[in-house]
Amino acid sequence: MVIQMAKFNTVLNGRPAAKEAFLRIQQITNGAAEKESIVIDFSGVEVLTPSYADELLQSLKTKYGSDKIKIINTAPSVAETIQVINTPT
Repeated sequence: MVIQMAKFNTVLNGRPAAKEAFLRIQQITNGAAEKESIVIDFSGVEVLTPSYADELLQSLKTKYGSDKIKIINTAPSVAETIQVINTPT
């Protein structure tokens, strides 16, 4: 199942907005993630803040498992944000 993040906005900012996106993604997947991967497509997204990325991706990984979440079509700034939040401290 492919989730187009640009449908949420091209500027993805803040934990509250990420929580709303996570809840919406749960509605969209409606149990399908148990059978297939969730592909998060960032094409068209210009800005992804660390707080949004952390909230959304950690929530998705907790709910569905890291092995079910795939990330595609990241612009350089989006890819950098994802790399930063995935770097162990």
